[in-house]
Amino acid sequence: MIAHLAPLSHASRDFLARWKIAERRSTIEGRRFEAMIALLVCAAIVTTAVFGDEAITLAMRNVAPAVKTVFLQITKLGESGWIFALSILIMLGALLARWRGLGARTDAALGVLAGRAFFLIAVNAVSGLLSLAVKMTFGRARPRLYDVVGPFHFDLFSVKSSVLSFPSGHAVTAFATATALAFMAPRAAKALIGIAILIGISRVVTGAHYTSDVIAGMAVGIATVVFLRRAFAARGIVFRLRAAGIELRGAGLVWPALRRAATFWSPK
Repeated sequence: MIAHLAPLSHASRDFLARWKIAERRSTIEGRRFEAMIALLVCAAIVTTAVFGDEAITLAMRNVAPAVKTVFLQITKLGESGWIFALSILIMLGALLARWRGLGARTDAALGVLAGRAFFLIAVNAVSGLLSLAVKMTFGRARPRLYDVVGPFHFDLFSVKSSVLSFPSGHAVTAFATATALAFMAPRAAKALIGIAILIGISRVVTGAHYTSDVIAGMAVGIATVVFLRRAFAARGIVFRLRAAGIELRGAGLVWPALRRAATFWSPK
């Protein structure tokens, strides 16, 4: 048992050692660009809230029940529980499969896979906590209370589920996960973002959130990934800094390693 836990201990020590060393390459131009993007996103959220939330919410009441049933299934893809569980299983499985006589290249690739799974865990954990903090701060009433309090009722610093509409937690999870995976698998980026958009739409169609809640959730999810990607790259974890920008480590190594690692888990 102790021998099996050794890879986990080694990985933890390596991560902590790398995290203490950071390479910084931020520029004034880069910060200005990010500030401009943040202002544009805030403007989009406010504009949508003022001119779109009420009309869109009322329109969704006329959506056919069959359509809502479909979107009720789609919205489940934005639940963070299964993403955490799958990411943890992949990370632990990759770490435990290392140093089993599969070769140095495969061991390195399995380490890369474990790191990517950990990045996905970190992205969802940080974005989830940030989303919850914003929700409780604003305390915006959900659309189901529209007829009672309207679209702009705020119960500041509340923990009641009925007033935790802003931002959409499902949208945060969907866009954080999709963006993180897109950085690691660029060829699937369009499909991943498309799924995230569908999940965001599902929150409006099912009456769980206002449209501005979803836009805010998208912003929180993507911003968290961009920030953590930069932090990880500065320490050479999962990503690395290059003159041309941030580069994914171990590109092209993972899938061949998985085919070889499968022999470790197959029945003897």
